[in-house]
Amino acid sequence: MSSPFRPSLQRKSSEAAHPQEKRAQQLATLLELNKVLLTTMNVDRILHLTLTAITIGRGLGFNRAMLFLVNEKNETLQGMTAVGPDSPEEAGRIWSYLAQRQESPSELIAGLPPEAGGDSRLTSWVKRQRVHLALNECILSRTVIEGKPFNIHLSPVDEESSETPCRRGCQLHSGFGCMVAHELSRDPRVYSFATVPLWGKGKVIGVILVDNLYNQNPITEEDLHFLGLFANQAGLAIENAMLYRNIEEVNKELKETQALLVHREKMAALGELSNTIAHEIRNPLVSIGGFARRLYRSTQMEAPEKRYAQTIMIEVSRLERILNDVLQYTQEGAVPFQVCDVRAILEESLAMALEGLETGEIQVQKQVEEQMPGIMGEERQLKQAFFNLCTNACQAMNDCGVLSIRAYPMSRDGSSYVRIEFQDTGKGLAPEDLHNIFNPFFTTKESSLGLGLPIVHKIITSHGGQIEVDNRPGEGATFVITLPAHQGKDV
Repeated sequence: MSSPFRPSLQRKSSEAAHPQEKRAQQLATLLELNKVLLTTMNVDRILHLTLTAITIGRGLGFNRAMLFLVNEKNETLQGMTAVGPDSPEEAGRIWSYLAQRQESPSELIAGLPPEAGGDSRLTSWVKRQRVHLALNECILSRTVIEGKPFNIHLSPVDEESSETPCRRGCQLHSGFGCMVAHELSRDPRVYSFATVPLWGKGKVIGVILVDNLYNQNPITEEDLHFLGLFANQAGLAIENAMLYRNIEEVNKELKETQALLVHREKMAALGELSNTIAHEIRNPLVSIGGFARRLYRSTQMEAPEKRYAQTIMIEVSRLERILNDVLQYTQEGAVPFQVCDVRAILEESLAMALEGLETGEIQVQKQVEEQMPGIMGEERQLKQAFFNLCTNACQAMNDCGVLSIRAYPMSRDGSSYVRIEFQDTGKGLAPEDLHNIFNPFFTTKESSLGLGLPIVHKIITSHGGQIEVDNRPGEGATFVITLPAHQGKDV
C-alpha cells in the first residue's frame, strides 16, 4: 500500500542538537506513535498503523516497511502486509502532499483510511512470502531465531564473500545473495535494508523489514535503535490484539455451543412432552376418526350430518399430521443408513407434492444429471425433506409459478458431494424472517405449525449435509442442499 512518508527532516536537524534534546525528541515521537496503537484492537488495523508510523516522515521516516508474523503451527514466517510506494513518481507525490500537512504523527496516522490490502505490488509480494524458520541462513528467519536486528548493506562483492546474508535453501534466495535485495531493490547488488524483531511477551512474534529505496538515506545504528524501541511497543500491541481476537472467537464458539445445548434441552423436553401427549391423544383420535367415517358411510348424501361427518374426518386427519410432525421433529436416535438413489427419491417426493395441489398451474423444470453418485442416508427421511421443500415452494407461489429442481455432483476441498437446488418464483422471504426459518414453530402461515423447514434442517444435518437459502425478495427463493456423496459406483 502507498505510504504517507517524506524524507525525515527532523532527524537531520537534530544531529546538531544536544544529545539530551535529541533523546527527548525521540521519546516524544515514540509517545506520539504509541498513541496511535491504542486507538484500535483490530489486528489488521494495528498492522497497517504500525507500518504507517514507521514510514511517516515525522515518525521514523523510512521509505518502505514490510511486516511478517510467525506462524507457530507450521514454523514459518508469513508475509502479512506492507506500506510503501511502488515507484519514485508515487513517492514524490506523497512527499509533496504530506509536506503541506501540519498534524502531529498521531493525528495524521489516525486520520488515514483503513488499509485496502493487496492494492500494491509491494503488498502483493510480501503476502506471498513464506519463510521456514529452520532456514537460518535467511536474514528474516535469523532475525526471529536470534531475536536481534540486522542492518544489511549489499555491494558488488565476490559471490563467495561472507558479507552476503543469504546463501541457499531459503525461498527468498536468488542467484546473487538475497532475494530480498533481488525483489525489493532496483539493483540487487547495491541495496541496504534492515530488519528488527517484533517482541511479544517473552518471544519474537514477527519481523519488520525497512528500507530507504527512493531517497537512499543510509540506515544508521541510531535509526535501527529507534526502530527497535517502537517495534517492541508494536509487538505487544499486535500480540494483545491477536489475543483479543482469539478471545472473541472462543467467546463466539462458547455462545454457539451454549445455544446448541439449550436447543437440545428444549428438544429433549419437547420430545418427552410430545410422547406423553401422543399416547393420550392418539387413541381418542383413532376412535373419533373411526366413528366419523362410519357415520359418513351410513348417512344419506343429502343429509347435513354427512357434511358434518366429513368435516370431522378432515380435522382429525389434520390433527394426526400435526402430531406426526411433532413426533418426527423431536425423535432422537440413530437411523441405519444405506446407499440411496437421489434421482428416484426426488421423483417420488415431487410426485407426492404435486398430487396434493388443487390446481395444475405449477410448471416443473428438472435438471438432474444422469450419472449421479449415491448418498448414504435413510430413504424415508430424505423423501420427507425433499417433499417438504417442494411443498413449501408450491405454497410460496400460491400453487401458480415455476418450480425448478437441479441436482448434480460437485467437488469441494477434495471431497465429493451432491448438490440439490429447489427454486421457486414466489415473493421470496422477508429479510427479517431469514434467521428464524429453521427455528421450530416459527411460521408466517395461518395454517402451519412451523415445523416443515426445521424438519428439513434436522434431516439434512443428521446426514452430514448442509442447507442454505438464496433469498431474492420479490422474485423467489432457492434452497440449496449439499450432501456428501457415497464413495462408490454411481447409482
